Amino acid sequence: MRLRVRLQPSAGEGARVMPPTYSGDNNSVVYITEQRRLGDTTVPCVLLDGQASQSNRLEEALLRLVDEDRVRIPDVVVDQAEFGRHSALEFPHRVFDAWVEDALDGEVRFGETDTFARLASVINRGVARPLVELFPVGLLLGCWASRKHNPQGSTRLARALTSEIIGYDVLEGVRPMSRIDRHHVSSEVPLGDGQAPRARFEVLDGDGKAKKAKRPSEFGYGNVTPQAAAHGGVTVRFAEQHTVVSLAALRAVRVAEFGTGEASEPAVDLTARELLALLALAMLEAQAEAGWDLRSGCHLVPEAEPTLELVGRFGETLASAPIIGLGALEALAERTRSAAEKGVKWDVSPIELVASPEQLELLRRSVGKPADEWSEVGS
Repeated sequence: MRLRVRLQPSAGEGARVMPPTYSGDNNSVVYITEQRRLGDTTVPCVLLDGQASQSNRLEEALLRLVDEDRVRIPDVVVDQAEFGRHSALEFPHRVFDAWVEDALDGEVRFGETDTFARLASVINRGVARPLVELFPVGLLLGCWASRKHNPQGSTRLARALTSEIIGYDVLEGVRPMSRIDRHHVSSEVPLGDGQAPRARFEVLDGDGKAKKAKRPSEFGYGNVTPQAAAHGGVTVRFAEQHTVVSLAALRAVRVAEFGTGEASEPAVDLTARELLALLALAMLEAQAEAGWDLRSGCHLVPEAEPTLELVGRFGETLASAPIIGLGALEALAERTRSAAEKGVKWDVSPIELVASPEQLELLRRSVGKPADEWSEVGS
């Protein structure tokens, strides 16, 4: 299944957009650019949203549906006291992230439970029952049990749903950067070295030759001389989102479990694949409904109605339909209700964990929270 959405800046064709920035040589700030083929020619292109970022946006779209009680899915949730309750979808390594693995299931570290061992035993999509039933998003967006070292291997699955947004025929721009203070503050007035709290910085007397004297601008006072910014955005002829849900990857999913001798059944496997496909479509539909506000200065709108295509084995388009209003969410809810009868126990009550005392202390010390203000949960 393929979704190609041609996009323009919301301000109109030729307006500046801001790509994500990356660290280059000598502490420089760079964009990710490359040459791509467009018809019979090649054009310079820029990355506007990479695969990892798109995966995060799809997760955010799915979590909005969950928060609005429009869908329920198997998940793992960690209660981190005053730092909030967080789905495994919010952590970098998802269900295999350290924040999940080191959290507590009752009195036991989750990484030492039978449930975690089952999840980490999915060495390929052919023994996918634990992920199908406990964390199906991992089969779509990929997952890696990077700290689990089993003799037979551990979970490391590639994405079945891939997406990126590319800007075509790019020209880098230049933008000004300046700041005008409400008050005239002379740059010649020396201030203290800033080691004390900001409220107690002192104005130096005399010639200001004290050690580590600083200019007011270093404390955020005064003007910033107009100059060219380090990165000035780009203009593009157009941008395009390229999204693929690999049915070949989903066809490899079998509802069996490693080490149990369980054999999958075709009817059960088909039910699991249908659930995963509908979940992918629901995420894409929710993402399209939310729009393409990627970051400050990079709000895009589609040139035409985003359309999902079903691609045949030889690249031909077999069918197409608008992604917005597709009804995937309703179909997913209906399929979820009937899945248990067909052998897929999709438990929509999440696994509830509690952050360990060590995790909470790490969070509290990281924000400089005094020990006498720590909550009792987990402390």
